Amino acid sequence: MSRIAASPLAAGIDLTQFHPGFFDEAADNLQHMEQLLLHTDIESADDESWNAVFRCVHSVKGGAASFGFADVAELTHQTETLLDRLRRRELAASADMVELLLQAVDTLQLQLARHQGQAVAAPDATALLAGLRGLAGQGVESRHGVESRFRDSGRGGPG
Repeated sequence: MSRIAASPLAAGIDLTQFHPGFFDEAADNLQHMEQLLLHTDIESADDESWNAVFRCVHSVKGGAASFGFADVAELTHQTETLLDRLRRRELAASADMVELLLQAVDTLQLQLARHQGQAVAAPDATALLAGLRGLAGQGVESRHGVESRFRDSGRGGPG
């Protein structure tokens, strides 16, 4: 997991004053990402479809990293990695991938809510991160291993 400083001060500027704008923009981007994914025809999705989804998560990642929200930055980074491989046509899109990307949207929304003080506990994204890495081909485990971890965690997941 990446280590991002969680200091609200950068170069002597109190960055917390910019949090409301970031949270609003992130919510809009995640809502747009969800709609794009729900309306994506996996069989005929073109480069621009995947690029549009990628841009949504990329915007969230940039703000999260700037504000020190390491959990959001890590999840968006892994989500970007899978989307980058899809948009470069290094991977064939599947329903499992889209489902996992939708789960990433849900988890990101919970993480952001927590950073806004709206959620009590941090969502456990361990299995989701492993699933994203596995489908993107970054993990050493087989796809079957990723699927069983999701089933064992009770989160559903790919498959």
